[in-house]
Amino acid sequence: METKKATEVIKVTSTDVKIAESFGLSNAEVAVIKQSTAKNTSNIELSFFIKTCQSMGFNPFNKEVWCYKDGKGNLLIFAGRDGFLSKAQSNPLFNGIRSSEVCQNDEIELNIPLGIVHHKINPKSSRGAIVGAYSFVFRKDGEATIEWADFATYNKTYNAWKSHPAEMIKKVAETHALKKAFGFSGIQSEYDFNVSDGVAVPVDTTKQNEKLEEVLS
Repeated sequence: METKKATEVIKVTSTDVKIAESFGLSNAEVAVIKQSTAKNTSNIELSFFIKTCQSMGFNPFNKEVWCYKDGKGNLLIFAGRDGFLSKAQSNPLFNGIRSSEVCQNDEIELNIPLGIVHHKINPKSSRGAIVGAYSFVFRKDGEATIEWADFATYNKTYNAWKSHPAEMIKKVAETHALKKAFGFSGIQSEYDFNVSDGVAVPVDTTKQNEKLEEVLS
């Protein structure tokens, strides 16, 4: 009886029924996806989104993955750090992740090609403003992958970025490292885009290398 009531509240179309049958989902599940993590998608785009989620093992019902369109109407599928981390942890080759924010007064030597970081923090003095973060992702079958994220490039200045800036910039670096280490393609990092009125616009990263050089100088 409860299932029937839920289905009646969530409007299910005949196309939803066909899509549900194609992907082994309930009618209500397809309707929920269409009204939450895949808003404003066509039937073809909705099918593509569901297929991508299933083929890559991402769950659209627990906010692991969702989608927006770019300025040209192309569908982009997004995941946050938790989604990429969950996927990586399910891989038997995953061997851990390590990250830290970097502040103005920290001592930092960073060699990304060689995967070397020397990072020292003086607990007796102020660390200063956050300038970025790095992350290592380890695989059992190879060398660690290291990524750097510049704070000024990705800082959105509101919500969690305002209240927990260190955690947020670490999530950016961790996401980039996870994507590179495990070859996650077809799914975009939420931190690499700004969304306005349902349209996703890429973050401008053209000056990130210049800012990294400033940090290391």
